[in-house]
Amino acid sequence: MNNRSRLKHLLLLSLLLWLAAASLTGYLTYGLLPLLHWIIMLILLGAAGLISLMALNQSQAEVSQANREHSRTKRQVQEHQLKLDRYDYDAKKSAEVRRIVLNSTQEKDHSLRNMALALDHAMDEMLDLLKDEQGDVTDQIRTRAEGMKRYSADLQGLARLELKSELPARTEVNFLQELQRLVEQWNAFGKSHKVKIRVDNPEEQMPLYIDMLWVENLLTRIVQALIRMNHNTTLHVHIIGYTDAELGDALRIELAIDGRELTDTQLKYLMTEYVSIIEDGQEVGPGLAFVVARRMTQLLDGNLDVTNGARGTEVLVVLPRNPTLSEESDDSAAF
Repeated sequence: MNNRSRLKHLLLLSLLLWLAAASLTGYLTYGLLPLLHWIIMLILLGAAGLISLMALNQSQAEVSQANREHSRTKRQVQEHQLKLDRYDYDAKKSAEVRRIVLNSTQEKDHSLRNMALALDHAMDEMLDLLKDEQGDVTDQIRTRAEGMKRYSADLQGLARLELKSELPARTEVNFLQELQRLVEQWNAFGKSHKVKIRVDNPEEQMPLYIDMLWVENLLTRIVQALIRMNHNTTLHVHIIGYTDAELGDALRIELAIDGRELTDTQLKYLMTEYVSIIEDGQEVGPGLAFVVARRMTQLLDGNLDVTNGARGTEVLVVLPRNPTLSEESDDSAAF
């Protein structure tokens, strides 16, 4: 029984009791009082009962109005709390964006300074080679020049990424079909270093909503950098789809090559500065390859990490399979 039904029953019961009381009083006093006094007494009893019922009904109306006001106030408080939560979320997002922009600006300044120093150092090496009158230095000059051409191309690519003059245009692709084409290109490049590429993929299909040209550019930079640093070995590529804690439905690409292990200093600056490795008079270092790859991965909403594995260098690339779904889930989680 709700409050409204209970009120109706109480009003009806009160009315019946007042009628019963008035009737009993009138019956008992009919012969004891003069007729005029008896009528006045019944009228007063009836008026008292009617007024009490009106007072009860009015009090209930006031309580109902107070409940409605309370519900309205509670709803407004909840709406204001949701707005406050949204403002707090936006403030945290803005603070995070400001922090990222500040760090990115500092990294750019630091990287540009080191890029200039690396280019100046490379030119000094070429001048020293030209001064060397012992032996033929043509091959060494050629490898330095090739390294500088790669360096120049990486600088141009990094500038476009930092200025965001190019942004990924995502479309739905079957990544495994595209990967077969990429592996053929990588194998052609690996033959010059006697590096074989072995792909391990436990899945039959791998649909992605991504810019495949960006992914091709990103992975090719990493593969070529790993191949240049090693020879007569095998590059293992492991592909798997999984659920990432931050990115949601994601693609995990592991590239591990047997051979060279990077020093702690090289690993520290690999994704922020130009890294040079001279071997037998030739430049075999990654240069800016991982700097550009890291920035491309960030713009694709993914992660990139480089470590020393059990037998050589290992690179881990994690990309969201559909970034729009990750953004929608983040927005819904905020509320």
